[in-house]
Amino acid sequence: MNNRGERIYLRFLNVEDAATLLDLQLRNRAVFEKISASERSETFYTLEGQVALLEGWNKAKEEGKRYSFGIFLNTTHELIGEISLFELELDSTQKWIIGYVLDQVRNGKGYMSEALQLALDFAMNVAGIKRVEAGALPDNAGSIRVLRKAGFQEMDRQDIKIRGIWKEHLMFAVDLR
Repeated sequence: MNNRGERIYLRFLNVEDAATLLDLQLRNRAVFEKISASERSETFYTLEGQVALLEGWNKAKEEGKRYSFGIFLNTTHELIGEISLFELELDSTQKWIIGYVLDQVRNGKGYMSEALQLALDFAMNVAGIKRVEAGALPDNAGSIRVLRKAGFQEMDRQDIKIRGIWKEHLMFAVDLR
């Protein structure tokens, strides 16, 4: 896997990253909670919560069901985001979904486009994943632009629960060759 891009690199997150990940989550809490489908209790925003999260992600990685990467700057090695591929089973159909978050001060600078390409390279060349899907809120123009730039095509619309409220998402997919 080519895990290094022009300005960023991806590496699997591990328990040693818990404090840095917590800092990223706390700085961006208001923004991330608007787009995250995962439940986030107050425990999530503690060091213990992040350790438990990373332990769960690493167990899923060992089982081949989730690959969670930190997005780091090449120059400073600062954690600026997270991107994950995870397998879901919906209506007895297995699907690979990609989700990502980026430090809000880094938005609009092309980092996520670079990270998405690296993650898709991993999906195709290492994990053997053939198709990846993603969702974006219709008003999240930046995320939609990133997905389209990576070759994702809009499929349909789907309601996804965000903080207990069902919100319509545009659903995208890309076939990897």
